[in-house]
Amino acid sequence: MQKKLTKLLAAMALGMTFTATAASADPVTVFHDKPFYQSGWDGLTATAKEDGIDLNFSAYATDQFQAYIQSSLMSGEAPQAFTWWNGTKLKEIVDSGQLAPLDDLWAKKIASGEYDASSAAPFTVDGHIYGMPTGLNRWVVFYNKALFEKAGIANPPATWEELIAAADKLKAAGITPFNASIQDGWRGFVWFQELLLRTNPEAYALLNQGKLKYTDEPVKNVFKIWNDFYAKGYFTDPASQEEPLDFARGKGAMYLFGDWVIGLVEKGGMKAGTDFGAFIMPNVDPSLSNNVIVEGAPIVITKAGLENPDVVKFADWYMSEKAMNSWATDPGLYAGNLKAKTPNTIITDIAKIAADGKYNSVTRYWEASPSEIVLPAVEEFNRFMTNPSPEAADKAMANIEAIASQYWANHQ
Repeated sequence: MQKKLTKLLAAMALGMTFTATAASADPVTVFHDKPFYQSGWDGLTATAKEDGIDLNFSAYATDQFQAYIQSSLMSGEAPQAFTWWNGTKLKEIVDSGQLAPLDDLWAKKIASGEYDASSAAPFTVDGHIYGMPTGLNRWVVFYNKALFEKAGIANPPATWEELIAAADKLKAAGITPFNASIQDGWRGFVWFQELLLRTNPEAYALLNQGKLKYTDEPVKNVFKIWNDFYAKGYFTDPASQEEPLDFARGKGAMYLFGDWVIGLVEKGGMKAGTDFGAFIMPNVDPSLSNNVIVEGAPIVITKAGLENPDVVKFADWYMSEKAMNSWATDPGLYAGNLKAKTPNTIITDIAKIAADGKYNSVTRYWEASPSEIVLPAVEEFNRFMTNPSPEAADKAMANIEAIASQYWANHQ
């Protein structure tokens, strides 16, 4: 009870801070939960100033950020601009009736040749577009070229058998195969979603729709593989709070993550394309369809924000080639602008692989499932990662299913 009260008071205090700041019309303030992009936000701020836009970015911890946005939407006092997620998380706040559709802005940008209409798809709810992308990011496996060479691995794995063989060669060479942690409290779902997608993409879709139980065989199979990987010593320390830097330091040879992490790895001293490359995780069964997780992270504008000329000016500028060139430089993200430069060779190469292999874009678990299920599920995944065992897996599945079954019973 005390813990819940502490969290509530913290959220209330944070809400007062947000509300007071958001009330100021000058500068335009974008609230977010991505402090790791601080130098990139600073770059956008400096670039915006060149065009007469007074811009500010304000960062908060993810759990506090979500609590504030959700409570402020309920009270009708949400900030005028803030980052969010796509999928079910976006629909949840669109349903509040306070977000502004950005159809006209997108129509203008598409007509100018700066964006393809497909770039708006992750931010479309009920036929209207509600976001401007901070990234359109594929989730892939990065690999350390020097460590692969040391272990005698000539090429990135193209099949599941080659992936396991590579992991075993790395272990034999004294190298931990995979870099993975529970940093920041939300990363526990990363390997869960990927293993389910690679073993049974249909089950992945059904689970997110509430048509499959967390105690059903496809999920049990995921935990079996996951636990086996831990038993073989395939993973780095899950408690690390420096996951991207751990990969850059060579603590793990492969790193499953969104391509938005490339810039963070480079800050650790590695160069994309030269020191590390990337591949799309292969399917366990090669006959399965080609799929890749795609994350679309938007900046959204409230209806109150759309009535503010400064916010409207910012929105138009943010989707420009100039702003996106800044964003591509630091933090090195691709956000869909066709005229802006490509951040690095890995993003270019993966885009070609995905196109040539006709990969289907699949929404990330974080956005594909309802928040009421995802948030407690991630806590269970985190617990499993810190103390993996068959018993811990069974407990995690049972606990998540108890929450999921109750949610779907009230929403189907």
